[in-house]
Amino acid sequence: MTGPDVSVIVSTRNRAHYLPEVLGTLAAQATSASFEVVVIDNGSSDGTPALLDEWCRKDPRFRTACEPRAGLSRGKNAGIRLARGSLLLFTDDDVRVDRHWIDSYRRLFEQQSHALTIAGGPIVPMPHDLGAWPRWLDESALVDAFMLNYVGERRLDRFEYVWGGNMAAPRTLFDRVGLWDETAGLQGEQRVTREDSDSFEDTAMQDRVREAEGSVWFCPAAVVQHRVARHSVTPRRVTSNAFARGRNEFWQENLRAWQEVERVPRRNALLALAGLTHSLARWAFWLVMFRLAVSKGFFERARSAAYSSGRSLDSLRAGRKSMRLYLGAARIAFPARNLLQRLAPDVS
Repeated sequence: MTGPDVSVIVSTRNRAHYLPEVLGTLAAQATSASFEVVVIDNGSSDGTPALLDEWCRKDPRFRTACEPRAGLSRGKNAGIRLARGSLLLFTDDDVRVDRHWIDSYRRLFEQQSHALTIAGGPIVPMPHDLGAWPRWLDESALVDAFMLNYVGERRLDRFEYVWGGNMAAPRTLFDRVGLWDETAGLQGEQRVTREDSDSFEDTAMQDRVREAEGSVWFCPAAVVQHRVARHSVTPRRVTSNAFARGRNEFWQENLRAWQEVERVPRRNALLALAGLTHSLARWAFWLVMFRLAVSKGFFERARSAAYSSGRSLDSLRAGRKSMRLYLGAARIAFPARNLLQRLAPDVS
């Protein structure tokens, strides 16, 4: 008897209240491929076992087993050992998957001849209660509210990673590079990094694939919506994330172009300082306007200014052997950022 084309692996722990949503979107996949869903109960103490037994009875595509040792990687590895498909897809227990999720990954891997290929897709935040976002939050702001989305289908560079809640790989990849690192990642209620680095289990896996001369791809059509607690998406946190994203993306873009930090061209100091001052001033102005009238437009301008402030600040480091200019600007920029963060509301 031949196995299914695809195995979807979900590790779950005490999420019986969320599971019906993800299981329902997996059951409703629009695909001609044969697939199974392997759900590993990672030591749940709620109604998860009974819920999974019921799903498996009513839909033969669903299978379940228990891995009592707490750890997301342990659950994923238990799923790999049980899986019968040649293509393995991984997602989490608090998501919704697009109805074409399976076929999106199948199309990508049909085009890949290299066995050492791992892929991931967009992870789009949604409110944990599945309701609407607050009226001040524009859809474009989700990039600063825990969203992952690269542009277009492409091979990712060494500084770019996909996330473990939306990943796919041929089964043979794990035979070559090994299973998920069980010393890292979510273990019970605690998230831990590898003992020898600051990597989580998903980034560590991608590093191992790259070290083995494999590749990491982005599959834009394989969309997953991920629940995010409402209290974690506030004007203060979103603008703080925008500032940090501006700093990070300045280096990501330049390192893609120049490969090494030392090769990134030097920026004009006066122009960079003027840009930083102007961005901080715009950030302050639009936050004041936002407090006076809670407007999506006002908040978008404040968020854009926060992003520009981060980029302008880190541009002062590029191409300079001395850190004096950057550190001098940082002594002003970071206190200003902290002041602006207090000005932004910390409620959704």
